[in-house]
Order: sequence, then structure tokens, then C-alpha cells
Amino acid sequence: LTILDEKEAIFNYVAKKDLLLYYPYHSFEHFIHFLYEAVHNPETREIMVTQYRVAENSAVINTLIAAAQNGKKVTVFVELKARFDEENNLATAEMMQAAGIKIIYSIPGLKVHAKVALVRRRGQNGEKLPSYAYISTGNFNEKTATLYADCGLFTCRKEIVNDLSTRFRTLQGKEDPKFTTLLVARFNLIPELNRLIDREISLADQGKGGRIILKMNALQDPAMIDRLYEASEHGVQIDLIVRGICCVRAGVPGKTENLHIRSLVGRYLEHGRIYSFYDGVNTRIYIASGDFLTRNTECRVEVGVRVEDPVLKEKLDSILRLQLSDNVNAREMQP
Repeated sequence: LTILDEKEAIFNYVAKKDLLLYYPYHSFEHFIHFLYEAVHNPETREIMVTQYRVAENSAVINTLIAAAQNGKKVTVFVELKARFDEENNLATAEMMQAAGIKIIYSIPGLKVHAKVALVRRRGQNGEKLPSYAYISTGNFNEKTATLYADCGLFTCRKEIVNDLSTRFRTLQGKEDPKFTTLLVARFNLIPELNRLIDREISLADQGKGGRIILKMNALQDPAMIDRLYEASEHGVQIDLIVRGICCVRAGVPGKTENLHIRSLVGRYLEHGRIYSFYDGVNTRIYIASGDFLTRNTECRVEVGVRVEDPVLKEKLDSILRLQLSDNVNAREMQP
């Protein structure tokens, strides 16, 4: 699908409105072009990226190296504990370091699973210019981006850029963070999810509905499962689209009668995480890097972001509606 004019710079587009890509239906080349623009934009002051899994001979890594060689400050957090990719991550880290890129390695006892990038800019005379944030559900890997279904959001929103700057400073051990907009595991993710679920329960208790749709790879966290049971008991209508492990029990009388679970196995691997909370009038919808697994909520750094643009919210909502209406590839969980 074509979402951008071939001649239009992503910087110019995102300066006007947020941009949401849905891989592999949109090309991952858009992200490569975004980095390429950062390399050649004279106002680019710094590029910051997290690396979890990248392709061999990665175009992302090659572009970051080009940025460093072009005089840009580049910082990459490399997660060496990415299972099966440890050797590749170490090799690419050494290659980037040799090119002058600042490398931050794994944090002991904590895995950084977030998929985020930040381009910070400043004018030639020191004036502030829009900086750019990118938050994704999938890795910066152009090869798996043709096989995995994932979402990625580009934005210039100051509150997101500021939160992402805080996130990178925290990875460098520089501060005790507070986040105003992003959902960040080990910090504000669980409290915010609990607040959203409480809101749905309150609406259901008032007879005003209450609707939750959660799409993810796996669901196992006992605390979140208990919250979903509680919401179902109060009458909140809950749909779960869980590709893999799901420890929620469907069809338990008096407990999960309002909770339905399905899995999809189709042409592409369903990898995106989308969280939707509807209050009868407005939908609050998020994309995130993490599943509802204890390892994600307690032992990893994950990042989620609320999508605000009405058109983009409708796009995400249409993806959820489409997958909930599937009657060919869907598997429904029974008691």
C-alpha cells in the first residue's frame, strides 16, 4: 500500500500529523528513509535507537553508521540478551562502535525489549525545531518486517518526544524517570492499565457499557488475568486476540461469561500489540512492544503509546474489528 507520496519527506509529513504504518502491508523502507533523512538533515543533532533484533547486514545499522560518519551524534542501546541474536547483536555493536557510535550495553537483570527511535534536532542558530519519535510493536529488522504484522507510529508530539528522551537518559543511568504520556513497563505501565480497567468497570456498573479489546502475542501475567476476570464479572465485554500462550480460562460460569478469546494464524505472523478501551463515546487505543507476560511487565523495559489522531485510531480499530470478524483462520478458545 502507498501511504506517502514518493517525493514527500517523512520529516515534512510527520511535522504536520502523526503517521502510522502497519507492516508488512506498508513497506519497512519508510523507516529506513526516515533514518536516511535524519542522516542528511543539517539540523539533526542526535539519533538514538534501541536494538533488540536486527537483520544480518542490516540496512538500519548501515544507515546509523553513515550518520556517525556524517558527523551526527548516534547512540544505540544494544540488548545482548536477545535470545538467538546474542552473537549478531555483539558483532553489530562492535561494528557500530568502531564507526564512532556510542553503544550502551544490556542492563544487568533487566532486558530492554522496547522498539523506539528518537531524532533530536536544533537549528543552525540554536533555535528549537521539531524532534521526531518512532515507537513500534516490532523489531528494526527489514527482513522479518515482510513476515510479521506490526504497527509503528511516527510523531512530533512534544510530550512523547520528551518522554522518549527521558527513557533514553534512564537507559544511561542518568535519572529516576517520570513519564507523562508513554506507558513504560516497570514504571507506569501496570498502574495505567489498572486505571483503564477500573474505568471500564465503573462504566459497566453504571449501565453505560464497558468494552476492552486486547491483541497480543501471549497472556500469562496472573495480576492482569485477575483484573480481566474482575472486569468480566462486572459486565465489561472483553475480546482477547492472543496468538500464542493464553492462561485465561474461557467460559467459566459467573467469571468469564463476558470474555471471549481467539487466536489467528494466517499468512503473516501476528506480532502487533494493540490495546483498546471504549467508554461508550470515545476509544482509548494504544500500541505497545510488550505482551501481558510477567517477564514483560516486571522484568523488561517495554514502551507503549496512546494513538490520538482520529484517522489513525479508526485504522487500528478497523484492524481489530476485521480480526474479530474472521471466520476462516480464527480459532476460538472453549472452556
